[in-house]
Formats: sequence, structure tokens, C-alpha cells
Amino acid sequence: MSLGTLPFSSVEPLDRLRRRVLLGLVRAPGLGRVLTRRDARLALHSTASVALAFALALLCPGVLFVAGPALFGVAHVASDARYLVLRRSLPRWWTRALAAGCAALFVLRALELALPAGAPFAAVEVAVGWTWAIAAVVAGVAAARGAGATRRAAIVGPVLVALGVAACARPHLARLVFAHVHNVVAVALWLVLFRARRRFALPALALLVACAALLLSGVALPWVHLGGPGAARLVDESVFAWPAWMPQRTALALGVLYVMLQSIHYTVWLALIPQDDARAEGTLSFRMSLRALGRDFPAPWLAAVVVLALGVLAASAVDVHRTRQLYLSLATFHGYLELAAATFLVVRGKGASHK
Repeated sequence: MSLGTLPFSSVEPLDRLRRRVLLGLVRAPGLGRVLTRRDARLALHSTASVALAFALALLCPGVLFVAGPALFGVAHVASDARYLVLRRSLPRWWTRALAAGCAALFVLRALELALPAGAPFAAVEVAVGWTWAIAAVVAGVAAARGAGATRRAAIVGPVLVALGVAACARPHLARLVFAHVHNVVAVALWLVLFRARRRFALPALALLVACAALLLSGVALPWVHLGGPGAARLVDESVFAWPAWMPQRTALALGVLYVMLQSIHYTVWLALIPQDDARAEGTLSFRMSLRALGRDFPAPWLAAVVVLALGVLAASAVDVHRTRQLYLSLATFHGYLELAAATFLVVRGKGASHK
């Protein structure tokens, strides 16, 4: 066994176990069709994911608050790059523009963390991020593959300009709102760019809207268990992050909703989009997944992702709250990456086509 075949050999036991489990489940009445048909499988998977996220947000919101970024943060940022950039047919100049935007926003956050308070980092970050998103409209028209690009740009462009102007007027509040809303953006991108038959997503969407309404209305707040690990920190950050005019009950509801949506956000990028982006109807084996990763990521990049993911996990074991704050701050660029990359794909047309 050579070093090059070691990763593939290491997942063979997992693939054998996977085959046995799948064969057993396929024989169960009614499950065979669900497991072998992508639409049916994802309808069940997405609905169950929303239900589980809601249940965990009620039972252990503090655990979701700290464990999600530690376990899935780096992996889901890599998935952003993989499915919005690396696996798409993009012009080289736009790929470079995306890399430059990520680097600029990362450096801004690093400077904000390193330098004393006082510099207008929030205003600069918001201006850069929304300018990047608006530039994606122009880039999409320039790379257009069909006659409808100008029409789509005329719809998307004014909306982004209006949102960008509003964000620049209140940059600190805009950053907070963007942190919350970008969790929902992943669901929208899944539906618009990757989900071919959207009616199969309707049960999950209906359940998501119902759960969000229960939290925001305050009906579900008495059901939330706020005595577990990380819960006190969640309450503090939820209440004191918003301006003074925000009622504390509403701020807490938004905090619990945030951890629920963040969990769904990770599920979308790490499970739903990868399945919808695959050409085959069935799920990939562990060996096939490793091969696909090797095709998408150059070896140094993949090594960097693994090292960063393990580093965040190790640092979380030492100081989970500080690590979470650093990760969320430095990874802010990925929210704007989602916005800019998706805007380009929508305006250009032909959705999220493969390379």
C-alpha cells in the first residue's frame, strides 16, 4: 500500500458498512424508492434536518451555538468555494475577482482584530462587500450565455444597490443583520441554483417557516432550555448584540432562531447541495467522495482545509467561545462570497452548470 492510496484504503471499512446499511434499508417497505431517488431522498432529508435543528435549538441551543462552528465551520466555507467557484464554468478573470474579494475582506477583519478600536472597519467592510456583489451583476452580463442576462441584471441590480446603500448607512447594524440573514441565503441558493424540482423542497420550506414563526412570535420561547452548556453566552450575545431599541425577548428569539438557521445552513452546504450537484441519482461512496475532493481541490488547498478544520477544533477544546468569535469574524468574507458568486451565476444564466 503506497502513501497515495492510503486515504482510499482507510475508507474501505466505512464503504463496506455503508453498503450493508443501505442494503438493509432498501429492503424495508417504502424506503427503497426514497433512498434510490434523489428527489424523494432530499425531500425527506431536508424536512428531517429542519425538524432536528428546531428540536435541538429548543433542547440545547447553547450546544448548537458553540459546536456548529467548531465542527463544521471550516468545512462549510470550503464547500462554498467548491460548489460556487471550483465546480462552475467561470471565466478566469471572475475567479480571480472572487479570490481578491475574499482576501480583501479577510484582511480587513484581521486588521480590525489586531488594531485598536476607532478605525471605520465596519463601514469599509460593508462598502467592499456590497460593491463586490453589485460588480457581480456587471460581470454576469459580461459573461452572459443568453439574451436574458440584461433583463435579469435589471431586476437584480437595483435590489442590490438599494440594499447596499441601506447597509452603508448603518454599517454596524448591517453586519449584524447580514450575519443572521446569510444563513437563509444558503437555502435560497440551494433552491435557485441547485434544486431542479423545487416542489420536493416545499415540505421542508413549510416546516422552516412554521418553526421560525413559532420562535419569532415568542410562542416557542418558553420551550427553550437555557440551562445547558453555552446557553448563558448565547443569551448574553443575543441580547447585547442588538441596539437598545430591540426588545430583549425579541433579541433572544432571534438568537435561538440564529442557531437553528446556522445548523440548517451547514446542512445545506455539506449535505443537500453536494447531493443535488452530483450527476448520479444515488449517494456517493466515501471512496468516490474522496476522489471528487481530489479533483476539485489541489492537494495543498485540501491539506490547508484539513489543517484549519483540525486547528479550529483543537482551539475550541481550549477556549470554545474565543475560538468561535475569531472564526466567525475571520470567515465573514464567505457570506459576501455566496452573495457575489450566486449573483454572477443568476445573471449570467444557465444556473450552476458544471465545468
